[in-house]
Amino acid sequence: MGRYTNHEEFGVNAPINYREDTTSDSFLEGMSAIAPPGMRPKRSRGEKFEEKTDFKASARWHRNFDLAMFGGSDIGDTDFENKQLGLESKRNGIKRIPGRR
Repeated sequence: MGRYTNHEEFGVNAPINYREDTTSDSFLEGMSAIAPPGMRPKRSRGEKFEEKTDFKASARWHRNFDLAMFGGSDIGDTDFENKQLGLESKRNGIKRIPGRR
């Protein structure tokens, strides 16, 4: 069964969870799990990863997911960052479903 009941709920929750869950620590933890024995990922790479997973990245991720899964995005191709902001701020009656924490 899916995590979200409809696409609007997905659009409000998933990009926020993406931003919150893509931290330096989660990157380093994942990379450590696949690193060869005796090697560890550089902390600076985790910090760069976290810097690149900001609001713009989450809006782009949502747009690309919509294009891949549904053939067209509900937030459009132009000015999708502002439309994502509008979608997240509207939240009228849409339950906030936190990420992996």
